[in-house]
Amino acid sequence: MKRLLSTTFCAGLALAAVAAPLVAEEKTLSAVEVKTDLSAFENSNALEFWPTLSEDIGQAIASELTIDDQSKEPRIVVSINKVAINGETTLPDTGEFNQLEGTVTMFPARGADNSETSNSSSATGSYALKVSATSGEVDVPENWIVIPPSQDDFYEALTNAYAMEVVERIED
Repeated sequence: MKRLLSTTFCAGLALAAVAAPLVAEEKTLSAVEVKTDLSAFENSNALEFWPTLSEDIGQAIASELTIDDQSKEPRIVVSINKVAINGETTLPDTGEFNQLEGTVTMFPARGADNSETSNSSSATGSYALKVSATSGEVDVPENWIVIPPSQDDFYEALTNAYAMEVVERIED
């Protein structure tokens, strides 16, 4: 029998991932910083399961851009502030989640000495960003086996989707 890995978000991400590098090659930033602060949710335990969430999203964003700290291009700060499964911020013992929320803020490039040339009041733009994933029923040919996504599949899909959305919204 043939095997098929199928979820609704995987198919969409696969298409986005194919097209994104063509657009992303033209985009340059001076820096990307990703922070995760889940303190607004008393029982949030996501960082116990995913301690490298900030780094993973940062790497996914950086892989689609040119990062040049000498550039006069803007820098972005991504602040992840909610990780949830179906709206609940206390993840199950498996660590599964299907929602990521945060904000993306654009700032001018840092000064030539790499010092801060701006504070939070000099942001040039900011927006909220939320991504979520669901697995769905798919029609498959007879004698095929559907393999549901694993915990790592959801993690990778959500972090990459968040990063891709950040990259797509960066103005050329």
